[in-house]
Amino acid sequence: MMNGSIRKLILKYNLITSLYTSGIGIWSGTIYLYMEQIHYSYGQINLFLSIFWIVTFFAELPSGILADSIGRMNTLILSCLVRSTGLLFLFFDWGNLTFLILSAILTALGDSLYSGTASSWVVDTIQDIEPNFDLGRVFSRNTAICSFVSLITGFFGAQVLANINLSYPILIGALLLLAVIPFAVRESKGEKRGIHLSDNIRFSDNLKERFHPFNDMLTGIKQLGKNKNLLAYMLAFLPITLIVTGPFNQWQLYFQNGVKTITVGNVLLGVNILGIVGAYLAKYLLQWKIKKVYMLMGLTTLNSICIILCVVFGNKLMAILVFWMHILLSSSDEVSRYTVLHQKIRSDDRTTLVSLYNTLEAAVTVVALGINGILSDKYSIGFAWVALTVVGFLLAMVGYTIIASTSERTRKSEVQKEVN
Repeated sequence: MMNGSIRKLILKYNLITSLYTSGIGIWSGTIYLYMEQIHYSYGQINLFLSIFWIVTFFAELPSGILADSIGRMNTLILSCLVRSTGLLFLFFDWGNLTFLILSAILTALGDSLYSGTASSWVVDTIQDIEPNFDLGRVFSRNTAICSFVSLITGFFGAQVLANINLSYPILIGALLLLAVIPFAVRESKGEKRGIHLSDNIRFSDNLKERFHPFNDMLTGIKQLGKNKNLLAYMLAFLPITLIVTGPFNQWQLYFQNGVKTITVGNVLLGVNILGIVGAYLAKYLLQWKIKKVYMLMGLTTLNSICIILCVVFGNKLMAILVFWMHILLSSSDEVSRYTVLHQKIRSDDRTTLVSLYNTLEAAVTVVALGINGILSDKYSIGFAWVALTVVGFLLAMVGYTIIASTSERTRKSEVQKEVN
């Protein structure tokens, strides 16, 4: 039987995370439509995304250290304040690029500050009460709850609020984030502070001690030099970022184009559901008795075809259906690629190598956003999608083909050795 204190704690955790998720989900399907309405070009919208990516990347580790120092709930409060301020900058923006940049920086900082705060808080607090408690149940149920909340709030924001005024989802999102603060303040009073604060170690010293990105990068590069197979997979995976970046970030602009009534809520519903289904199907794909490289080639090929057909089809319903298939395939492909990546790492520097790959992927994403923005402004969103899909597909296929041929030569060599 679950301890009464733990039950209350889990309810609070689900409430806090659901409110925070609502504050993000409610504008997730319309934020770029709002930016377009206040006269930002596709290139400027992608500038917002690029800044968000860059700031999030550099703020991630310092945010974790800050949470260890001042407490998880205090960091969550800071996240709500910073992220809601970023959204309010966007709400009051009428085409001022400075406001757009400030909004990107603040929302990115807020995102990084939130990372792992609520989950770390609930783990620490539960383990103080019952060290052997099954945390898996807590997180699986919370994921299901937050996914459902995101689904409902995203649909409501896009189909209802956005049709009244495109700025309303942004405003309500900021207010929902601020609504988290009273609950977080109440829980922060009884929270234990991190060891770094109690030892009177300054945050700046703690940051210097733990933040060594350049050294980690060098370590990762050295390890890659010893594992050519892993390097080949990483290089084959990176071009896929060119394929998915445009559709992932611009679908609402693409499907809403030329339509007065906001209808992207229906598309968002399918995106959220099929994203979950695709991730679930990945585990079955990975069990197929087929070489992983051929499975990945198949997923990339089908994904690329879906994006091109989405642009080519004149019928909007058909285009949406094909786009949903792209979401399903992308989700399965992403899970499959990360699984294969981990399988190919056979060293103690797993975290460093994965971080190196994430860094490279982030860099490619920023480049892809820049190119996509230029092509979208000069030609069209559809042209940008097709152009980057073709380039990404060709580069990925070259990488996969090299991996497949190298693997086949290695297999034949091993067979020959056994014969001799």
